[in-house]
Amino acid sequence: MISQATSLSNELESSPFYFWSGHLGSFANHYPGAIQLVGANGLILFRSDRSLIDKGGNDVSRALGQAFRNGIPSFASTESLLNKGNIRVIAFPIHRDGRVVATLMLGHSTSDIRSVFNLLYILGGILGVFSIVISAVAGYYMAKRALEPIQEITSTARGVAAGDLSRRLKSKSQDKEIRVLVRVLNKMFTDLEESFQGQKRFTADASHELRLPLTILKGEIEVALRHPRSEEEYQQILRQQLGTIDRIQRIVNDLLTLARSDAGQLELVQAPVDLSLLLQEIGQQHLILFDSQNVTLEMDIEDDMEVTGEADQLERTMMNLLSNAFKHAPEHSTIHLSARTRNGSAIIAVRDEGPGIAKEQQGHLFDRFFRADDARCRKEGEGAGLGLAICKRIVEAHAGKIKVESKPGEGATFIIRLPLAGADPSHLKRLDNILIDPENGKS
Repeated sequence: MISQATSLSNELESSPFYFWSGHLGSFANHYPGAIQLVGANGLILFRSDRSLIDKGGNDVSRALGQAFRNGIPSFASTESLLNKGNIRVIAFPIHRDGRVVATLMLGHSTSDIRSVFNLLYILGGILGVFSIVISAVAGYYMAKRALEPIQEITSTARGVAAGDLSRRLKSKSQDKEIRVLVRVLNKMFTDLEESFQGQKRFTADASHELRLPLTILKGEIEVALRHPRSEEEYQQILRQQLGTIDRIQRIVNDLLTLARSDAGQLELVQAPVDLSLLLQEIGQQHLILFDSQNVTLEMDIEDDMEVTGEADQLERTMMNLLSNAFKHAPEHSTIHLSARTRNGSAIIAVRDEGPGIAKEQQGHLFDRFFRADDARCRKEGEGAGLGLAICKRIVEAHAGKIKVESKPGEGATFIIRLPLAGADPSHLKRLDNILIDPENGKS
């Protein structure tokens, strides 16, 4: 509109007054808005179809006055900019001989601007709705992806609770906390599976071990009741049954000891124990038994070794180890029992010259009911496979360690480390995971 007003004013300023009407009429033929020419005396010299002064009121009159006074273009609006009936007005002064002789007023409707703004509003609304939809969809998928590990955890936990203990979490979440939670839960599921499997094996093995002597006991009683017998025959049968009952009682007592250990109820009397004297006495008790089978017992026990614990339980441990060595020692062989002090600990070793233990079996040697030969039918006088498991629980209850060293064909050595009474804890800490072989001094 400014360029049009400038062009028309230049034509008027360069033309005589009597040509102004022609120029304004010609301009009005193609100009879409209102045209009005006001003289310096306030008279309307030309007007197209509408009166801009009457239309705009004070704002248009003020713009007209400023154009006359200041000699520069001035603008006004008849209503608000985006109102449907608004007209934008420019008051452009016409100069002649250095003074303002008239003011050209051009009015143009702002409906096209309003249409543009309306279109922008519509586009803005559409884009806003589109953005909300995209944000909602993206938020949904992001939330779903973020919750996938939680859903997997829930599903896996339900599966484990339903009895499928083999299920594990496979989430690869980038969230550090989720990864830590997944590792902890997987470890818990693994521990649960191992616990349940161990419980099943324990129940099956315990049932098997008790079923044989109970079957024997029942059979002997049934045979005894088939026909009357003499007093001597009944006494013989009862003595046989008493031996079977003793075996059942030993198995039950061993199971009770292991159950108390698992429950943390294996309470020990904490008292000073002369370990040297205890080992000498146990060795002496086995000399006659070993000699009956042409097996020699060699003892190398250091004097004045004292530990803190329960003498009966330590005696039970050593009896189990010596009995185990005797079962596997060939005739005319030697069993070695040694005990020495080293770095605040008593190192006890029981070594036999038997067939040895395979490497893959050594890790299970202290499991309940485990037998290196995996035999179910035991010879007369042999145990139920609980002795070494009990030894491990008793040694650990005394804050000690036990391990086995063996090679096939070279016998087996069971090594126990027990802290001496009043030993320096800093020394024991360095030996927590180290058992020293007293035969060669190697760790």
